[in-house]
Order: sequence, then C-alpha cells, then structure tokens
Amino acid sequence: MSAAQQWARRVVIGMTGLWALALVVCFALRIGFPLELEWMEGGSLHQALRLQQGLPIYPAPSAEFVPFLYTPLYPALLAALGLVFPLDYVLGRAVSVLAVVAVGLGLWRLVAREGKPRAHQAAAVGLWCAGYVFSFRWYDVARADSLFLALLLWGLLLLRDARGRPRRAALAGLLVALAFWTKQTAAVFVLASGLAALWIAPRQWLWYAGVIALVDGGGVLLGQRLTDGQLWRYIYALHQGHAFNSERFTRKTWGMFLHAAPLLAALLAGLVGAALRRAVLWWRARMAGSQDMSEGAGLGRQVRKDRLEGLAYWGVMAAAGLLVSALGYSTQWAEPNAFMPGVCFGAALVAVALPVGRGEAAALGLVAAQLVFALVLEPRYQPIQDRGFAAGLKDSYARQKWQRSVPTPGMRAHARTVRAELAAQTGPVLALQRPWWSVLAGGPGHVGVMGIHDLPRAEQRAIEQTLVAEVEAGVPGAVYLEGEVPAWLRPALARRYRLVRKSEGSARVLPLTGYMSVAGMVTPWRGAQWLYVRRDESP
Repeated sequence: MSAAQQWARRVVIGMTGLWALALVVCFALRIGFPLELEWMEGGSLHQALRLQQGLPIYPAPSAEFVPFLYTPLYPALLAALGLVFPLDYVLGRAVSVLAVVAVGLGLWRLVAREGKPRAHQAAAVGLWCAGYVFSFRWYDVARADSLFLALLLWGLLLLRDARGRPRRAALAGLLVALAFWTKQTAAVFVLASGLAALWIAPRQWLWYAGVIALVDGGGVLLGQRLTDGQLWRYIYALHQGHAFNSERFTRKTWGMFLHAAPLLAALLAGLVGAALRRAVLWWRARMAGSQDMSEGAGLGRQVRKDRLEGLAYWGVMAAAGLLVSALGYSTQWAEPNAFMPGVCFGAALVAVALPVGRGEAAALGLVAAQLVFALVLEPRYQPIQDRGFAAGLKDSYARQKWQRSVPTPGMRAHARTVRAELAAQTGPVLALQRPWWSVLAGGPGHVGVMGIHDLPRAEQRAIEQTLVAEVEAGVPGAVYLEGEVPAWLRPALARRYRLVRKSEGSARVLPLTGYMSVAGMVTPWRGAQWLYVRRDESP
C-alpha cells in the first residue's frame, strides 16, 4: 500500500470519527429540549397515547384526533415503551437516536460484507452522518424516519446474504415488511428488493416475498377490518389528494443532492468513467481470446463476480433511495427528511464502489473533502432555484453555525417557561400547531393543523366548526397559536378571549428542524406566537 493510500484512509477514518462525535454531542444537547424540536413531534406522541388508552388511532376525523398519514409502527413502539418510560419527547427522540446508530452499524457491516477495508466502511458511516444537515437535522427527532431506515437497511443487508438461507430470507422479509409499517414509502424498496432477490437469492425468493405479503398485505386487510376501512384511507387514499410538485421531482431534488455533495458527484463520475474503461478493455480481451483459464484466474473471476453483484445490488437500492427521496419531496408540504433514504443508500453505494489499490487515494481524498465540505458549509439551494445557478451560487451556502442545530440557553429558558405555564393551566388548552401541549396541560389532546389540512374541505369545515363552538363556549383555558390566526377562528377568539402575549424574534420558542426552524432557510420564518386566555380569567 502506498503512503498516499495510507494517508487517505487515515483522513477518512478521522473525519468520520469527527462527524460521529459531532452528532453525539448534538444529539445529547437536543434530546432533552422541553418542547418540539420539529413541529409535528407531538402528533406522534398523541397517537402513542391513544394506543395506550385503548382508543382508535385511525378513527373517523374529528376535533379530538386526526392521525398523520403514516403507518403505525413508530407510535406503537412509543406506546409500548411508554408503559416503562415517560411518554414524552425524550422517549421519541431516544428511539430515533438508537435507530441512527443502527443505520451506522448497518452501513459498516454491509461495506465489510462486500470485502472492503475499514476506511471504506468509515466512508459509508461518515457520509451518512454528514447528511444530517442536508436533511434538515431530522435524524434525532421524534418521528418515524430513522426507525424506518434502520429496519429497511438491516432487512436489505440480510437479503444480500440470503442465498441458500431461507431463514435469513424470511427474517429479511420481516424487517422490510416492518419498515413498511413504519413508513409506507418502503413499498418502493419492497418492489426493488423483490426484483433483486430473483438474482441475489432466487431459491429463497418465495420466503422473502411470502413474509412481506403476509405481514404487509395481510396486515392491511386486517387493519381495514379493525378500523372500518379507515386505515387504507389514511395511509393511501388521502395522499392522493395532495398536490404533486413535478418540478421538484424532475429537477429540484437532483439539484439539491448535487449542490450538497459536489465532490461525491465528481467521484461518482470518475468511478463510472473508470468502470466503462475497464468494461471496454475486458470486452477487447475477450474478443481477442486472451482469457486466463487457470484455477487461480477462475477464483479471481468468482471474487470479481461477487463484487459486481454487490455493486449492482446496492446500486439498485441507491436508485430506489433516490427515487423515494424525489417522490417524497415532491408531495405537498414535504420536508427534506424525504432525502434520508437517498443519503443512506447513496453512502452505501459510494463506499462499495470505492476502488482498492489504484485510484484509491484520490477517491478517498474526494470523500474526505466532502466530509470537510459538509462540516463547514450548510447548503441552501433556494437562491439557485430562484435566480439560476450563476446568479444564485454565491448565496446558496452558509457557514455552519452550532446554534442552528443546538438550542441556545435562551431557547431552553423560554421552552421551560412555556412548559411550566402549560403544567399550571387550570383547564384544557388549544394549540393547533402543537397538539401535545394539550396533554402537557393535563388535557386529552386534540386535532393538529396538519391533520386538518390533510382532509377534504368538507371535513375540514366540520372540524373547524366544532373548534369554533368550543372556543365560543370558552372550553379551552388558553389558546396558543403560531403565525397568523386562522380566519375561521378569528371572530370567536376575539369575542371570548383576549391576547396576553405576542412573542416575536428571539422571544419565540421555535423548532430546530423542519417548518418554522432556521435549518436550511434563506428567509427565516417570521411568524409571531400568540397566547390568548378567556376574558374572565387573569393571565
């Protein structure tokens, strides 16, 4: 091994260690934040609470509850764990953090399975860690995404080694099926892996496909029966009413990936070029009849065949991950958490494709440079989207700032104050953007604004009218709102309640991930936060 190779391997391992340490510190400083890190975290907790209470989690829509349009495994796991630990933000985030670790371990294992050295294993893990900022710091929030990826990755890893092992094929099918019950976008991977299994483990295909059919297909049929047909409506039918942004699908998703990882794009272009060159040379040698038929050459061909098989397998999964990312990001109200499958399986493909020996130092150098690039700069693609590449490029990156990822002391103090205020409430509260606040105030929870928006207009109006009637009757002891007061609520709120606090700027308690956060935003969210109390009560 040359000195350049040794140096490049050490740098990649070192940068991966630095990224892993950064995420450990970041997660540790975020996990105990008293309120939402991402504005929809409370909806997952509310669904888990209903499971604990024996209430339906896919009921007819009402002012009490409308579920997120996802399959139920993540809240079901929180509900089970919540019988032992407090059901709160920390528990939901802890599950996600453990899932992030499981994804890292899965990437490490799969690269080793393909016969690659430790530095290449580190490259996969490092690139996964470096995708944290690009996906708007979503890995550790109390949402289903990281658990979905962990189940999916380990299922596909088991499938890769399922040839001649029916039990392993069945276990792989179970994990992939459970990934679907965590987030239904796993359906794309079910199709992709089903096709791949025909050549990865053809004789075990029925074990793999049969378990998925039983757990997913049979589970949906059973769920339909148990929910009076509501399950399919929530996990599929209502999605069809969401607008599809074709520009995001055809251009923006791919532009954002290239913009966030330009050095990986250069690396992949070089690897494709080198592979094409080798293919041409192999074809010429074959046509010239110069193939070596010795026993050693046969063994070498078998090793090369296995490596090509692994490259093709993870290439298919990376393509599926990018497709899922594009489809997810193109759906109405989507966030860049949709990019997580593309980041994960893209990291796997890059590491598996890295050369060993000739060209390795240069390839690892590009990986290391990408890890440094992601550590220093935060991608903000919108200026390019708005003004074009040449005009928007200089404004499309920002220096990384720790406070965009980790809550400041001031933010923690504000959040503790609001949480104490909620605990001191004498009656239920209405917080449309933060439905878990009702539970923190001792109430049963209520519908969230996302649930209302997911419904057809007639059902939205019915829920809005119920909420208006409750406000007219003075049922909520306090009303917390984000941004503009909804027009349908404004008259009743003005008659029955009075404003006691309007928080703006740094006085607000904002999430650090997704909507309302500053993560990845060129123009920060400027909406105010409002607190109203009944006119006959003191603040």
